[in-house]
Amino acid sequence: MQRPSTIGIISPLQTPDCLSVSQEFQQACRQVGVRAFDFDINTAQAPLPDILICLGGDGTLLSHATYAAKRGIILGGINMGHLGFLAACGRESLQELAHALSHGQYGLESRSMLSVSLQGADGRDICEPLLALNEISLMRDQTGKMIDVDVELDGCLLNRYHADGVLLATPTGSTAYSLSAGGPLLWPTAGVMCLTPICPHSLTSRPVVLPDSVEVTLRPRERRGRAGEPLIYSVDGRDTRHIGTNETLKVRKADIALKLLTLPESDYASRLRAKLGW
Repeated sequence: MQRPSTIGIISPLQTPDCLSVSQEFQQACRQVGVRAFDFDINTAQAPLPDILICLGGDGTLLSHATYAAKRGIILGGINMGHLGFLAACGRESLQELAHALSHGQYGLESRSMLSVSLQGADGRDICEPLLALNEISLMRDQTGKMIDVDVELDGCLLNRYHADGVLLATPTGSTAYSLSAGGPLLWPTAGVMCLTPICPHSLTSRPVVLPDSVEVTLRPRERRGRAGEPLIYSVDGRDTRHIGTNETLKVRKADIALKLLTLPESDYASRLRAKLGW
């Protein structure tokens, strides 16, 4: 791989712990001749760094995935949280990470994303499509009440779900919300997505693995007595918006993908064993 000329460090929490790791990593990069500096996407100006390194957990990396993917920037993480499925390494490996970057001894994984469009009754987009690295979920705004939603694949009805909600997950997101809802583990580079009902009313409503070539339509339906109760959809659990019963969600594989930084010794099978306690 190509040696980066600049590395931007994102540390949104600004805790003493994160600031200490940021300073230590910047020093490690200077020792190997690579320029690393604190980076803020809200005030950033061109030229952008070749690589962005997030200090935090998976949530920190998720919150910057769209920014990096749209600009074709490599995104990596130093895990300061708990599981850290997406991080390249932990804080104990700062010297190794700096050395690998300076010698081009790192890998890239192309992680697929979902494009989520909210459409009105006329079939037109209501707002700019959103990108999801993990999942898109649809549920009732008021916790504890079920929803009815028709799920269509390329315009053909798959099922009408009566459940707490439904979600569509990427392979990357299969270890997140989808896994908690009973969905399968997917290999991160597989060309699929997973439809997972959340606590469905029917025991025969099971997760379905779909090819990522299909367009999925989520069409809310209302039962008698629940008209007017708002529904919401959430992208990666971070961007939450309301959806009306006369509106639909169109979900497909995005045209762009995230370039995720990896280290040679960090294979996914080892990561599963470590994070899931196998």
